[in-house]
Amino acid sequence: MENYNNIPEMPGYISVKQAAEMLDVSDTRIYFFIEQKRLHAVWAANAFMIPLEEIQNFKRSNVGRPRKNTPAWRISTGENTQYMTLIFVQLRQGGLDTFVKKLEEMRKKGLHSFPGTVARYIVEDNQKSGRVLITLIWRGTVMPDEATREQNLQAFRDALDEVLEWETAEYHHGRVFMHT
Repeated sequence: MENYNNIPEMPGYISVKQAAEMLDVSDTRIYFFIEQKRLHAVWAANAFMIPLEEIQNFKRSNVGRPRKNTPAWRISTGENTQYMTLIFVQLRQGGLDTFVKKLEEMRKKGLHSFPGTVARYIVEDNQKSGRVLITLIWRGTVMPDEATREQNLQAFRDALDEVLEWETAEYHHGRVFMHT
């Protein structure tokens, strides 16, 4: 592994640690990419150095294997019932870039995961320009009580208040009848 105190300065090249930060993966993953020849690197002063252009042009491959069969519909029974919260909310004027940055920051820090959810989506609404659809799917057996859910939603609203017009938000809640 690299000794970060002795990494050479090479114009147009970056260290494994810098590459990992840019791609938002671990150092180990970068070493794996080098080993698999998905990233080219040179060995200099006891450290791998990666051309910056390699990182800028790096294409992630799909994770996992492709599905061969479409999952069958399921009907929830008993305690396995799922519930969905849909929130339609308008972006503030000119706030799209800031919104995307805030979402990436939240993802990196592991914030606002809404305990008890089995799926969370934040989607650009194609029906109305500048509107976002937030979908939270809860499993009944682990769904927190209403006060806890509202507390988590309020923290989420506070984090995105400068980019979303929460006063325009529409909330829809319901039981899921069928899902995959």
